[in-house]
Amino acid sequence: MLRVLVLLGGVVLSHLLAGAGDRPLAASETSGERELAAKVRRLVRQLDAPQLREREKAEAELLSLGSAILDLLPKEFDPTKPEIEQRVGRIRQKLQRVASTALLEAGTVTLEGKLPLSKVLAAIQQQTGNVILDARKEAGPEPPDPVLPIAFAKTPFWKALDTVLDQARLGVYPYGEERAVKIIPLLRPQPSRASRTAYRGPFRFEATRVLAQRDLRLGTGALRVELEIAWEPRLAPITLQQKMREIRAFDETGKALPVQVEDADREIPVEPDRIAKEIALLLELPPRGVQQIARLKGTLHALVPGKIETFRFGDLGKAKNIEKRAAGVTVTLEGVRKNKKIWEVATLVHFDEASGALASHRTWISANPAYLEDKTGKQIQGNAETTKQTANEVGVLYLFYVEDPIENYSFVYQTPGMIFSVPFEYELRGIELP
Repeated sequence: MLRVLVLLGGVVLSHLLAGAGDRPLAASETSGERELAAKVRRLVRQLDAPQLREREKAEAELLSLGSAILDLLPKEFDPTKPEIEQRVGRIRQKLQRVASTALLEAGTVTLEGKLPLSKVLAAIQQQTGNVILDARKEAGPEPPDPVLPIAFAKTPFWKALDTVLDQARLGVYPYGEERAVKIIPLLRPQPSRASRTAYRGPFRFEATRVLAQRDLRLGTGALRVELEIAWEPRLAPITLQQKMREIRAFDETGKALPVQVEDADREIPVEPDRIAKEIALLLELPPRGVQQIARLKGTLHALVPGKIETFRFGDLGKAKNIEKRAAGVTVTLEGVRKNKKIWEVATLVHFDEASGALASHRTWISANPAYLEDKTGKQIQGNAETTKQTANEVGVLYLFYVEDPIENYSFVYQTPGMIFSVPFEYELRGIELP
């Protein structure tokens, strides 16, 4: 069962303007996009209609348009019309949840025909939003581009990619720093990727190594099973956790293979630009006659950010305790002051429910973008100092060096607005023992 925790994640508009969804129309917008924006503006105005029935109808219509309108909803409001602000906040939170929940589903691929590998990979990337890099091109001449028979119908991303790589006899290096799937040549033949893995949502689980060890003096032993956990590059988990009491392993006769320390919880830290991590599971060493782990079942717990929200603060010369809220997060600009040649921007970020995501050893929030922006769109980066950190709040003092008046700038802060604590059950079969 999915449990929602409040935080955020994704991409939103770079400019927040006052008014009921009013914003300039980009020249590149299609007529359909312009019509949608106009419809949203009209419905937002109706949220303040004289009749309750009209207000309820407008709110329902906005919800029916789905998460595509999130960037079209206003973030600043006329203080004389509080009901618009209240209803837009409620709509935004519901649509945030819809948009963020979709991130936790597997990306899917629909493709059929005999196609060159390069076009297959390009189509998979385009349909799923996952970056795929052909690292073979880094090694020298143009690599082969074999034609492959493809038949995918809403096939999960990892299953589709494994099928393609098996046909092309290629592999993946998931530990680069590009937050992408890197395609590499295989140095020697390997078993089918698709046959030795488990897929669950955007995650891929594979047993990569099994080691049996015995202490000859103590007469004890252990079976070490190493798993590679990979996720779609579009996802950016904050941290992963495997509770050992949720591991179940059985040999070919159905007999249980106990874990060594059942009450251990393994937290798996995640580097920002990686798409995979390894974890070792320690089981009791079975009798020599056992040939394989016939089934290994577990549950991976992931803290995953949803859609990113952008908060913009203007009139910095007078700004003091200005609050802005979206979904389940409130960002407060506590004050701006000059200290010699440095401008100090004091902020406080409060999450309705962080559930451990702000623990001091988790540094993901320090990577949230925060900058000054002038009227031309030029961004000024600064340094940050944490001033407060509790279970649900983080205070940060940002330091900027600018010579011209601070009134010439806006302060922009981005943060994930929802974080999901999600369990992903997986099951691996036929793991051969040494």
